[in-house]
Amino acid sequence: MNSVKQDEFGPGALEADIGARLKCIRKARKMTINELAMLANVSAGAISQIERNQANPTVRVLEQLRLVLKVPLTAFLEGSTATLRSTEYYIRRLAERPHFNVGRQGIAKEMLSPAGDHAVQFMFIVIPPGVRSDEMLMGQGEKAGIIMSGELTLELEGESTILFPGDSFQFKSSLKHNIFNHTDKEARVLWIMHILPDHHL
Repeated sequence: MNSVKQDEFGPGALEADIGARLKCIRKARKMTINELAMLANVSAGAISQIERNQANPTVRVLEQLRLVLKVPLTAFLEGSTATLRSTEYYIRRLAERPHFNVGRQGIAKEMLSPAGDHAVQFMFIVIPPGVRSDEMLMGQGEKAGIIMSGELTLELEGESTILFPGDSFQFKSSLKHNIFNHTDKEARVLWIMHILPDHHL
């Protein structure tokens, strides 16, 4: 299901095998699919489909799963990282950027944050023409970004405004929000978010 064209991202972007990593982490915790489903409030069928790469999870679902499994989001995107805190620990090389699809609408993301658990995460997001984001992760914190190409409609608390290339934004993550590509061309945005752990809606 992770069908992202390589040229949508950097030349070295790596496709993340979220399903295999989720299954590996779940088994390492000695949890059944049903146990994880109950604790994460996600259906067992959905988890089974994600593990078999037959469905692309939303960011909200990934967040619910990672909180139960007690791992950072990047644990679903790449293998274990070195424990030595050399300079490389703080860097994400172009050739090492994992990419993944979320939801059923074809929204693709490319992780820019280094591996590990970080309070602030940033990524490139590609939104296909005519697509509205399925679910947005909400909670205490902030979100921000800048439109790299294309146009997007930003919806905040029932109001909407059109953003053009070079326009930037920032708002509290607790506000009801959504993004919508109202055009017939894909849009690309640099997305930054800081949401406090265990404060998600």
